[in-house]
Amino acid sequence: MQMVKKALMILFTVWFAFVLFMPKRNLYYKVEQELSSQGIKINEAKISEGMFTLDIDKAVIYIKGIDLIHVKQVSFFSLLFYSSISLEEVVLDESLSSMAPTRLETATLSHVIWSPGHISVSGKGDFGIFEGDIDLVQRKVHLDFIESSKLGALKHQLKEGKKGLYYETSF
Repeated sequence: MQMVKKALMILFTVWFAFVLFMPKRNLYYKVEQELSSQGIKINEAKISEGMFTLDIDKAVIYIKGIDLIHVKQVSFFSLLFYSSISLEEVVLDESLSSMAPTRLETATLSHVIWSPGHISVSGKGDFGIFEGDIDLVQRKVHLDFIESSKLGALKHQLKEGKKGLYYETSF
């Protein structure tokens, strides 16, 4: 029994040290480099690291050189077996208002290691509250709109389902 306790304690210590000293900033720069090769550039005002987090303030996302998305704060949280990205105050360029809502108060994407092919998504905007799933294996996105109001141009892209309105697409 003592051997099991020691083994678990060593495993926990190694995990904690790995997460604590994980080069979060370098991982972010690697993601930024990969996105850059696809024509997506991120310009951030400030990057700060916490024990388990990486926070990016006032990010501007350029797609093929066009300023399209402004995000007040992006927070990345990871425990290796669970990771999440939280976005606050996402504002799309007004030129996209005919295709999608231009303002999103919050959005959260989370991933757990025991479900490697899925990313859970939830958020809130002027149009209401949504939650859903991104299936990386089948390459599908499914979003259920729990409370919907002021859908505008988005309403034409939604379908009626058991839970109410939903959006589904593949990528």
